[in-house]
Amino acid sequence: MAYSASHIAAILVKRGIEERNYLSQMKLQKVVFFAHGYHLAQYNEPLIVENFQAWKFGSVLQSIYHDFKLYGSNPITDTTSLSDPYYRSDFNPKKLSAHAPDAINYTWEVTTGLTAAQLSNWTHLKGSPWSESYNE
Repeated sequence: MAYSASHIAAILVKRGIEERNYLSQMKLQKVVFFAHGYHLAQYNEPLIVENFQAWKFGSVLQSIYHDFKLYGSNPITDTTSLSDPYYRSDFNPKKLSAHAPDAINYTWEVTTGLTAAQLSNWTHLKGSPWSESYNE
C-alpha cells in the first residue's frame, strides 16, 4: 500500500519533534525519498503515491515543499500552523502496512546523524535516480 507524501512526512516530522532531532524541509525531502527507495528495493512496492521531481538539490515532492516552505531552511519544530490534517496534533494515522514502518524506521536510523547537505550529495551521486533524471 502506498501513502500520500504528507502522511509519511507527518510521521517523520512528529518523530523529529518528539526526539528533538528536528528536520529541515530539505532533510525531510531526502528522508522521505530514501524511505521510498528502500521500500521499493525491499518490497517491490512504492511507499509514496506521488511522483518525485528532480530539482537542483535533489528529489522533491511538491506537496512536502508547499507544506513546509514557510520554514525555509529552519528546523521544523511545530506543525500547529499547517492546515493539512496529517500534521494536526489530534491526527490519528491510519494503520500502516506491515512493511511501511520498517522502511520509515530503517531510513530514520540511517539518516538521523546526517545533514541535509550530506543527503543531498548522496542523491547526486553518478548513476543515482536524481542524476539520471535532472535536467538543468
